[in-house]
Amino acid sequence: MVIKAKWTDADFNNMGWHDCRLYAIKLLDQRFNLSFDIDYMFRWHQTGFDISPCVLTFFNVFDLKINLDYDGNLLCFISDINRLEARSPNGTRIWLYGIECNVGSISFSATGFEQTVKAPPTCSETQDLNRGHLVME
Repeated sequence: MVIKAKWTDADFNNMGWHDCRLYAIKLLDQRFNLSFDIDYMFRWHQTGFDISPCVLTFFNVFDLKINLDYDGNLLCFISDINRLEARSPNGTRIWLYGIECNVGSISFSATGFEQTVKAPPTCSETQDLNRGHLVME
């Protein structure tokens, strides 16, 4: 897999977020962006996982629903991110996103996303980098 600095909704079908660690959620800002601080696994191989810290940002977010229950588990891993295409009344492409996690789910509508790689991949024996700091700006 080619590792580039930025990924967009045009890359969605070539991406997968299974077992990506979710560290933090930055709720909607004045531009209606929603961001997630994650460890993204670019490759699984016999000696481990090639992982980079990334920021996954969705644009023009609305209809946000968060249902996460950390009772008994303080770690959150993404199981899958799904999307369906919809259209607004003015014809703008809208995506309906569903993020399934081991501790619940997050759903919302958005016009797209961008995932920014914050550091080159590191080979890890585990499925996350177990970072103690956040990379979101």
